[in-house]
Amino acid sequence: MNSSTMAPVLEIRKCGLNDLERVTALLREFGYPTTLSVMKERLESMENNHLECTLVAELNNEVVGMVGLRQVISYYKQTDCITEITALIVSEELRGNGLGKRLVAAAEEWAREQGCCQLFLRSGNRVERAPAHSFYRHLGFEKTAGYRFNKALL
Repeated sequence: MNSSTMAPVLEIRKCGLNDLERVTALLREFGYPTTLSVMKERLESMENNHLECTLVAELNNEVVGMVGLRQVISYYKQTDCITEITALIVSEELRGNGLGKRLVAAAEEWAREQGCCQLFLRSGNRVERAPAHSFYRHLGFEKTAGYRFNKALL
């Protein structure tokens, strides 16, 4: 079988510093302005924090998606810990091919390995987020009431 007829190979694995350029590009593509140096600092910090994890989806040796995770100890939930998806990005040209679903499944697996029994994420209520909201509901997430309040600290 020649390489042009081989099925694409998808691997979901822990993000490393060698993924810095592609992860930065994915974040920029999604509208999050960042730089290589800022992302390098963030990835290095997360690498030494067992409560955080970044997983990447690598398709044929190219990083095409990522999911950022953070374990949270909750004051208001009855559970010991929950995991927050802090970022979920699939390269625009590959959306709709099941990569996001595979990343969320890997996130669920990581959360369970940490002893967490709930996975949550936050998403804006802008109209352009409607397809993402539909995707989350399709994967079993439930929309809950609430607001997100931000305050800049100068």
